[in-house]
Amino acid sequence: MARAGRVLVVQPAFLGDVVFTSALVDALAERFAEVDVCVTPRGRDAALAMPGAARVQVFDKRGDDAGPAGLWRAARRLRERRYDAAALPHRSPRSALLAWLARIPRRVGFRGAPGSPLYTGRVAAPAGPYTRREAALARALGAEPRPMRLAPRPEWVRAADERLRGVSSAPAALCIGSEWETKIWPAAHFATLADHLAERGLTPVLLGGPREKPLAEAVQARAGARCLDTTGNSIGEALAILARSAICVGGDSGLVHAARAMGVPTVALFGPTAPLVHELGPKERAVTLGLDCSPCSAHGQRRCPLGHHRCLRDLPAGLVLEHCEAVLA
Repeated sequence: MARAGRVLVVQPAFLGDVVFTSALVDALAERFAEVDVCVTPRGRDAALAMPGAARVQVFDKRGDDAGPAGLWRAARRLRERRYDAAALPHRSPRSALLAWLARIPRRVGFRGAPGSPLYTGRVAAPAGPYTRREAALARALGAEPRPMRLAPRPEWVRAADERLRGVSSAPAALCIGSEWETKIWPAAHFATLADHLAERGLTPVLLGGPREKPLAEAVQARAGARCLDTTGNSIGEALAILARSAICVGGDSGLVHAARAMGVPTVALFGPTAPLVHELGPKERAVTLGLDCSPCSAHGQRRCPLGHHRCLRDLPAGLVLEHCEAVLA
């Protein structure tokens, strides 16, 4: 059947949410002639890495597009594309209002979402893994669900090759940061793991945003092995480094889930959040201590509610290494 129509996927949330939405974009690309993705500046590179995305629309909701005037300007930009439908995995009223102001005639989102009064179609949000919700939206728009999928662009691959020049062994990507402090594994544990992975013949590569620079320095100060610090680079370059890596280890963060979406063997460390909201493949492991107090948050928090942060502070590098050996086998 010939594909027809143009659809917009509105996902101006965190990087990890954009990665999950790659499953929805891939599904809709089989059904529609063009699928555009609307994300924040932070999610732009992840959206550009979606093979099914025709165009990426940037909605800078905390910058140039903030406030009623910014929302109106963003909607006017979207209106020029004359979308036939909008898929709204992001549940906020602002996202729904953006699609409505863009005059998109069909707007499909989750029943009971804060933005649902502005939807024309509502679907129940299934319990369980996030990708099941993406699948529900895909089916509501007549598409068959697909798994997450990202692919780095050629210019990012060239930048990653330059960054990794001189690295003689396969990279072991350590995603040391997170948007939320309670999802960060201690630097001393990362350092111990880096030493073990180096002994195994891998090169520890530290990934994260600009604010993770001090954390990367703390890891390197404690590690005996020499780590390659790439924190502060673009998301696109980080994706290309991940794609080159033999393994990825890190907390419940966007880069870790991006590694999963590219088929990289991954060990994800869970403390305040629940591993059960992720469907893990054969080369993916979730590591958690399973304390009575965790999970305590859907997305993570700035501080541990009980003040001890034992869920990740007490998670030993030795246990994580066992899971690394399993996915590397």
